[in-house]
Formats: sequence, structure tokens, C-alpha cells
Amino acid sequence: MLESKKHVFWQALLSALLIFFLGFIFGMYLEGLKTDAASSLAYQSETYLIDIMTQNTLINSADISCEDLKKSNIDFADRIYYEARQLEQFDDSNKITSSIKEVHRKYDLLRTILWLNTISIKERCSNINSVVYLYTYDAQEVSIKAKQITWARILSDLKETQGDNVLLIPIAVNSNVGSLDFILSEYNVTSYPSVIINEKHIIYDLESEDSLGKYLS
Repeated sequence: MLESKKHVFWQALLSALLIFFLGFIFGMYLEGLKTDAASSLAYQSETYLIDIMTQNTLINSADISCEDLKKSNIDFADRIYYEARQLEQFDDSNKITSSIKEVHRKYDLLRTILWLNTISIKERCSNINSVVYLYTYDAQEVSIKAKQITWARILSDLKETQGDNVLLIPIAVNSNVGSLDFILSEYNVTSYPSVIINEKHIIYDLESEDSLGKYLS
């Protein structure tokens, strides 16, 4: 009887270890799929950005209208905005890993370059409204998380209402992007989340979608 109980015990232990091992391998496999999918989105945006920047080297060319420049920037901004929304699904569905963080860093760099590119275009074309939303990625403080959720909803509604009249550029400030740090020091931004509209208005307190409209040209 004792030998039989030992046999059952070892069978149960081996079965548990096998299930744990298979679950671990499957989890790693799913994690890899999610990271690959997120990386693929970032690589696509990088290629698209290079194309946009190549087009915009001709900013001063009389053959390219302000409308064309504006449209190319808005198309790219919309592309990475909605791709980043897809990336948020990976954050919500699994533990945030170093690989996912690195993909986020790529997106924050892309959006920083987009912001700089938009500022350059504005030197020639005045009919562009940029709304840069600065937030903390993976914020842990409850009050900050709540404020960022509210800001995200307000700005999403603003974009939906304004359409192509607004270039919405969300950027995480804690992704270790040196060029972004330099820009923020130039604008003397003191806390996050915050919103910079048309490089003139820095907003720290929550405002309604309607009240934000007064800052747009």
C-alpha cells in the first residue's frame, strides 16, 4: 500500500511539473508573438517616417503645397496614434516586459521626430494645429493614472471632433529619449501629464474638450 501511494505521489508530481513546464513554454511563445507583432508595427512606422522625412526635405520647394505637407504629417500622426492604441492592448493583456518597453521607446522617438518635423513645417505653413500630450508610461501612482486616463479620453474626443484640423501626438516622457528631454527643457515643462498646444500653450490642469478649442488656430 505504501509503495502504491508513493507511486501515485510521483505521478502527480511529474504531471504537475509537466503542466507547469508546458504552461511556461506556451506563455513564452505568446509573449514572443506579442513582442513580434508590436515590433512589426514599429518597423512599419519607421519606414513610413523615413518616407515622410524624405518628402519634407523639399519643404521649401514651390512644387509642394502646404496642404500636401500637412496631409503627409497628419497621415503619419494618425498611423502611429492608432498603432500605439494597438500596442496598449499588449500592455493590458500581459505583463509589461523589457521588449515591450523598448518598442514603446521606439514609438516615443518616432513621435518626437514627428513633433520636430511639424515645427519645421509650421515655419512655412501656418494652418497646422499640434496637440502634444506628455504622459508617464506605466504610471504607478493612482492619482496620476486617473488623470492620464481622463486626459486620454478628452484628447481622443478632441481628435474625433476636429479630425484633420488637429495633429495629436502623445509622447511618454519616461522612455529615455534624449532629444525629447532637450525639447522639454526648452519649453520648461514642469510636471506630467501636460499638454502643449501649438508650442504656445502648456496646460497642466484638466480642461474640457470645448475649452481646449480656444487654443486652436
